[in-house]
Amino acid sequence: QRVARFYERIANRRKDFHRKLAHHLCDQAGMIFAEELNLKGLAKGMLGKHCLDAGWGQFLDTLKWVCFKRGVYFQKVKAAGTSQECPECGVAVKKDLSMRRHECPECGYTTNRDVASGQVIRNRGLASTEHVAELVEACRSVAVGQTVQSCGATPSGEALKQEFLEAT
Repeated sequence: QRVARFYERIANRRKDFHRKLAHHLCDQAGMIFAEELNLKGLAKGMLGKHCLDAGWGQFLDTLKWVCFKRGVYFQKVKAAGTSQECPECGVAVKKDLSMRRHECPECGYTTNRDVASGQVIRNRGLASTEHVAELVEACRSVAVGQTVQSCGATPSGEALKQEFLEAT
């Protein structure tokens, strides 16, 4: 029972930290992008115990939930090649894991490797949201009327008739 309580305390502290960090990130940003990692594969690797102990999957789920509740856009982006791509020009710059600086031979951009990877994730996320924003804007230009709640009722509770513009 002591061991069970000990592990429960650790789990509660981890959850508390995840929630606080997720709220802190949502306070600072309107959009959050994360790599879509193969967490099961990482758990089987050399650093598997550390990945599982940190609770990456639990944190990403918590972050997604907090973003939804706080109205912050959250999206996972493809993780393949984020550390091998230049964030400025998009050229693949091959480097070993031991190289900690990103130096692009094409455009001359130089920064820390982890910063460059984060910028690539941001760029991929923004590129995917442009397509979503175009679709949302197309839908807005078609519908005319008031903003409604998700159930289709106004804040007063009465239903609205949705009108559409005719293409001219």
